[in-house]
Amino acid sequence: MGEVVDLERFRTKLAADQGFRTWLARFQEQFGPETRLQDLSDQTLLYLASPGEENLYVYFDLVMGAQGLGGSLRFRLDDLDNATKLKIMDVAFALMDRVRFEVMRRLGWVGEVLEQDTPIIQLVRQAVRRGQEFAREVPRLAPSHPDYPAYAKLRAADQTVFLRRLIPRAVGEFEARVSKR
Repeated sequence: MGEVVDLERFRTKLAADQGFRTWLARFQEQFGPETRLQDLSDQTLLYLASPGEENLYVYFDLVMGAQGLGGSLRFRLDDLDNATKLKIMDVAFALMDRVRFEVMRRLGWVGEVLEQDTPIIQLVRQAVRRGQEFAREVPRLAPSHPDYPAYAKLRAADQTVFLRRLIPRAVGEFEARVSKR
């Protein structure tokens, strides 16, 4: 009798293998189907949270690989239709936000990050499937943050903008913390 194969587990493993292919070489860390944002080292998280075109292509590699579209070279060579490229960019920017929220969580600036225990590959799938709904989800600023009183007075939509405006400062502070080690 044949062996029973969990098809979903197999697909997830394949997506992780393809999505993390370039990450394994770049970051010298282990990534797999169960790797979560909170599992990333501070150095890897800092790289992913930092602005820059090359950093964005690391996300493209993840998103494209996880969807079986190859790597970011196809994106650079304009080997994809515009609708597919836009979807990849949307997902990459949504994931970059989640990475930056993880930075804020490690700094103690936000409470629990949404889907904190969800593996990165599953986050990619959710971002692809849910689109803008996924991208709009943000954590709440921690009451212990010095700017919380101003944040608490704002409407929900304005709180989102307020939180996003803190991202550059958070990345800078996280970089300073990581470089001290």
